This record gives sequence, structure tokens and C-alpha cells, in this order.
Amino acid sequence: MKTTKKVFLILLCLMFVGSISSIIFSKVKAVQDEEVVLRLAHGQAESSLVAKSVDKLTGKLEANKEMKMGLNIYPSGVLGSEKDMIELVKAGVLDMAKISATALGQFDDYYSIFALPYVFTGVDHYYNSMENSAAVKEIFNMDKDRGFMAIGWYASGARNIYTKDKNPVKSPADLKGKKLRVQESSTSMKMIEQMGGSPVPMTGSETYTALQQNVIDGAENTELALTVDKHGELVSSYTYTEHQYSPDIYIISTNAWNKLPKTQQDFLVKSLKDLNEDYKEVYKEMIKDATKDAEAMGVKFYTIDKAPFIEAVQPMHKAFKAKGGNYSKFYDDIQKYK
Repeated sequence: MKTTKKVFLILLCLMFVGSISSIIFSKVKAVQDEEVVLRLAHGQAESSLVAKSVDKLTGKLEANKEMKMGLNIYPSGVLGSEKDMIELVKAGVLDMAKISATALGQFDDYYSIFALPYVFTGVDHYYNSMENSAAVKEIFNMDKDRGFMAIGWYASGARNIYTKDKNPVKSPADLKGKKLRVQESSTSMKMIEQMGGSPVPMTGSETYTALQQNVIDGAENTELALTVDKHGELVSSYTYTEHQYSPDIYIISTNAWNKLPKTQQDFLVKSLKDLNEDYKEVYKEMIKDATKDAEAMGVKFYTIDKAPFIEAVQPMHKAFKAKGGNYSKFYDDIQKYK
């Protein structure tokens, strides 16, 4: 409750900076002769390549004058944490947000499937499932009555393990006694435990200091963490465990969605899909550059046989399916797209 009050105070302050109608308390209008200006928030730093990619959505919407759509973007977590943003979208106070699947799993447990280690066996399986799986489409639409729905996704890359040790991690035995930073979710904590390590949940912003002060021995993230977050200054090895491909999800308020005519709904969904396709290519280059820069910092990269880790987390797969009903159905459907 305190968090929600804090966010609403932030929003009230923003009203004095810009137009009330274009910031938060304006209503989305679907009147034919009126432009619809949606409001989207995310937690990426405004100067980051990810944020700049999201900014392109504004251009995509505004380029089609017939659609009469615009976008105001609030980056850098200015409207609060991902949890705060989800609450604001659910309440219809904020129109849209780009949120990690991990954060959405706190609101709807079905989203936890995206954080299940090795649910995707590789990047092709990941892309194919996200684009074509009936399970993904069903999950995206399950929360309409709870105030939000998902209308697109963002291709985050594979998460891998990196440590201060010079040697790669080839099996759970290599992680024994190692303290690794994980995202603040029960799925991530269980994953690292079964992969042999000791999970230490903390925010991404705390990780550098924790590595520096030897509070943790390593972490798990994409190559970008080595350069953008400068973890490459403190770690020595990066092992391609590829244990998670966890997407970011675009959610929209059910209230805002229902006020859009179908032509604008379809146009918005297509624009998000096009943006994701563009980003896939940008992301490849970002990873190449990050790897090269991290190597210059002294980080060694290792490719391994992932079989020992895949086997180690199978109890999590069995437990997910054992929840029954849609859990088992969704899991099996995603596996069809390998």
C-alpha cells in the first residue's frame, strides 16, 4: 500500500511538469477525429540501447497519420519498480509498460514458465515458441479481467553464469559453495540451488558492489551486464550455461485496450512485433560488441556441454507440470516448438 501511495505521489508531481492530459490522468480516447496518446513506462536507463530501441515505437506509431496514435515514454523507472508499473497498468492509471516475465510471475504464476530453466533449449526454440505457441498466446490473454493483458514481447538474450574464478563452470560440482546473485524470485533461487550454487537475491544495481566486496562470487545475466553494468571489471570467466531465455513483455491496461478500435489495436500489435524483429538484429550486434569489450577487460568466455545442468533442474520441470491443468498443457505446448 505504501508503494502504491509513493508512485501516485510521483505521478502527481509529474503533472506540474507537463500537460495533465498527456501525462497520467488523461483518458485514452478512441474518437475518430482525436489522436490517441498512450503512456508507456519501463525501467531501462534512458541512454541505454534498449531504451533507444523502445523509443522507436513512438516513430512507428506516429508515422502512420491515418491511425492517429502517439506515445509518451517514461524510462529509467521514474514511475517506480516493475511491480509498481504493473499495479498502475492494472488500475488503468498507466496505459502500458515493458516488464520482465519474472516480475509478471509475481502477479500471475503462469508467467513463471518463462523463467523455468531450460524450458527453451536454444534461441531458435525460444523465438519459435514465443511467436507461434498457443500456450504463449493464452497466457498473454489470461489477465484481461484483472486489468491487464500482454500484446507483445521483447527478445532478451540467454542468461549465463559468470564468476570471479578463472575457470568455467562445467557442472553443478563447480558451483558448490559459490554465492551467485539472482533475480528476486523463488524460481531463480531454486534454479541456482539445483544448479549447485548458493543463490543471493538482490537487485541488479546492488550487484557490482556485492562483487567488489566479495559478498558474492558471481552472478547470472547476459553479456551486457559485463559492460553496461561493468561487472567485467570484477569477474574473470563467463560460461555459456544458457539456462534461461526470459523475455520482457509489453502489457497494456484492459481499460486502455478496450477503448481502442480494432484497427488501432491491430496496428499497435503489429508495430510491437516489427519493433521486436528490428531489435533481434540490433541485439546480436550489441552482444558482439559487449563480448569484445569484456574480453578486453580480461574476461574469458567458455562454451560447455549443458547436459549436467539440464539434468540438474529437471525436478523443477516435473514440479511445474505436477501443478496440473494449464501448467502441464502450457509446458507441453512450448516443447512442441523445438
